[in-house]
Amino acid sequence: MEERGLAPAGVAVCVLVTVLAGACGPRPAAPALRTAHRVEYRLDWVWERATATSDGAAWEVVNDLGYRVRVTRGYVVSYSMELVECPKERTPISVGSLGRLPRSIFESTAFAGHASGTPNPAAIHPMQVESLTAPRARDAGTATLAPQTYCQLHYLVGRASRDAAGLPPDLDMVDTSLHIDGTYVAPGASTTVPFVIHTAAAYGALFDHAAHMPAIRVDTGSNGARVVVRRHLGSIFDGVDFAQMRPPVMASQTLKALIDHVDVQIDLVSEDHRETLHQ
Repeated sequence: MEERGLAPAGVAVCVLVTVLAGACGPRPAAPALRTAHRVEYRLDWVWERATATSDGAAWEVVNDLGYRVRVTRGYVVSYSMELVECPKERTPISVGSLGRLPRSIFESTAFAGHASGTPNPAAIHPMQVESLTAPRARDAGTATLAPQTYCQLHYLVGRASRDAAGLPPDLDMVDTSLHIDGTYVAPGASTTVPFVIHTAAAYGALFDHAAHMPAIRVDTGSNGARVVVRRHLGSIFDGVDFAQMRPPVMASQTLKALIDHVDVQIDLVSEDHRETLHQ
């Protein structure tokens, strides 16, 4: 019986038609372009329940313990600000493959998405000395970041160096993080008592949420961002018992209250913050 099949020429035509059919079919969508974007950092103050004196040279507030406090001079040093990467997702490793992996994988450690000792490209160090009697909003710095996702913000108050920005002419703030001169009147009393808060201690915190953003998420491959750290003058002395606390404890509590009441605002921006990284 004669067996029938495709002649060699027929096979070639069939293959060509198949290839062309595949080429003319729907193609997968190209991945979105991910480029570097710029992050702008900004510092701001909120008066809240604090009120300026009539001459504008000082301000007053009643803290949560009932002390009426007047600030006549004060400076705080914003040492650094940085977005912190989201934790890296770890791929499960089967026991059978452990022997084939290089030792360096197990020897490295990571914190917040960074290998130990690796500088964070999102960090800025403005070391900005800010007046507490003439508080104002100010730009702190910018960073151009390659595509990366960030889930937290770290803000740190620390001591100033000799090249810090905004060193005042009326007080030596070198090696100091916070200085406040003022007076207080205790609850139920009428006597005005002077006080001085002075410290070189550093105090900072990680923030994982922002206004209008329950969970911080900044993808610098898709968007730039404007990050604003707002401090509250009206809460800066919360928990400070002026009549009972020793000066170092007063300073520590003031720093803690300052940081504890920080709120963060992050606005995502796109086209105007796109950048090209130069290698």
